[in-house]
Amino acid sequence: MKHRLHLWFEQHRVGRLDQATNGQRTFTYDDGWLAHDERFPISLSMPLHGETFPDPLTRAFFGGLLPDENVRARLAKHLGVSARNEFAMLREVGRECAGALALLPDDETPGPASTEPPRLLDDLTLANLLRELPRRPLLAGRELRLSLAGAQDKIAIVMVGERIALPAPGAPTSHILKVPIANYEATVANEFFCMQLAARCGIDTPGTSLRVVDGMPILLIERFDRHIDANGTLRRLHQEDCCQALGIPPDCKYQSEGGPGFAALFRLLTDHSTRAAADRVQLLQRVLFHFLVGNGDAHGKNFSLLLTRYGARLAPTYDVMSTLVYPDLSRRMAMKVGSRREFAEVQPEHWAAFAKEIGMSAPAVRDRLRELAASLPTTARQLATSLPALADTPLIDRLVEGIAERCRAVPSR
Repeated sequence: MKHRLHLWFEQHRVGRLDQATNGQRTFTYDDGWLAHDERFPISLSMPLHGETFPDPLTRAFFGGLLPDENVRARLAKHLGVSARNEFAMLREVGRECAGALALLPDDETPGPASTEPPRLLDDLTLANLLRELPRRPLLAGRELRLSLAGAQDKIAIVMVGERIALPAPGAPTSHILKVPIANYEATVANEFFCMQLAARCGIDTPGTSLRVVDGMPILLIERFDRHIDANGTLRRLHQEDCCQALGIPPDCKYQSEGGPGFAALFRLLTDHSTRAAADRVQLLQRVLFHFLVGNGDAHGKNFSLLLTRYGARLAPTYDVMSTLVYPDLSRRMAMKVGSRREFAEVQPEHWAAFAKEIGMSAPAVRDRLRELAASLPTTARQLATSLPALADTPLIDRLVEGIAERCRAVPSR
C-alpha cells in the first residue's frame, strides 16, 4: 500500500509524492501542471517531464524541506514519529515550506484565501511562544503547521506594520524570526551584524532587524521567497537550496561529507541562471565575504536559487554569521578553497586554483579579494558604531577585530 502526499502551488496541483511499503519514495509531476502556462520545476534536479523520479532524487529534494540535525530530532519526538520518517513529518508540517509549495494529504486541497486577520502578538505572548521552541520546534502542534530548513530554532511570521503576528490559516508568512542559539554568545547580534555588513558590501541581502522581546534578542528577516503582487497581495515564490538543485541529501551538505564544492555552485549558475554572468560575480563576492568574516558554515544548503517559469537565478544571501569568533567551533570552511579547508592555510596559490575551478581568471579573483580586504575593516568598524542595538556587545568588537586580522593577511600585491 502506498502512502501519498500531493504537492500544490496555490490552487494548482503540481505532482504527487509516494512512499511504498518498503520506504522507497518517488515523485511524479501532474499532467495538468506540465501543461500549465505558469509551470516551473520544483528542482533543477527534477526537470519538467512525465517520468517518475526515483528515490534518491526524491529524498534529496523533499528531505531538504525539513529542519536539519537536532531540530529535526526534536520535531520528530514532539510529533511522535521517527526522525528518519521524513514522510510522516512532511505530512504534519509541509503546508508552509521554504519556497512556494505545500504538501497535503489525499483528502485535502488548498482552501480559499482566508479572510481571517493575522493574530497580533504582544511581547509577552510572543516571548512565551518562543520559549517553547526547544520543546516544540516550529511551534508544531500549535497554530502553525510549517517546515523550515536549517539547524537553528526559528518560526515564520507575518508583519502587520511593525507588529509581529501569526498568519491566518493557509496564508503565507512574510518574515523568518530567529532566536539565540543556546550556549553560544550573542548569535542574533552576530548574524544581524554580518547580514548588515554583507549589504554594505554590495551583496544581495534581505532586510533584517534586531529586536528585544521580554529580554530575549530576536532577529527578523524578510523572506526572499515572498513578494507583493500588483494587487498588494503577499504571494509565494519558489526556491530551493543548492543541495536540492544538485540532488544531494541534506545530511551531505558539507563538502567533506560528499556535499558540493564551489565549482558545483558556479556551474549551476552557468548552466541554469537567466543572468549567469551577474549571478556568478555576485556568488564570487559572497565566497570572498564568507572567508573574510570567518563564516565556516557556508555549506551547500546556505546558497539558494529562485525558480520561475523563466528559469533560475541566485537568491539573496542568508544564514551569514562569523563562526570563527567562537573558539570551540571548527576552524575549517564548509567548502574548500583550492585544496585547503582550514581558513589559516589559504594562500594566493589556493585562490588561483579556486579561480580555475570556477572558470574565472586568477587575476580577477585576486583583485576582487584585495579590494574587499582593503575596504572591509573600515566598513565593519563604521557599521559597528552606527548600530545602537549592538552597543555594549563584546562579541561584535571581537568580530570586527577578527575581520581586520584576516584582511591584513591578504597580500596587497
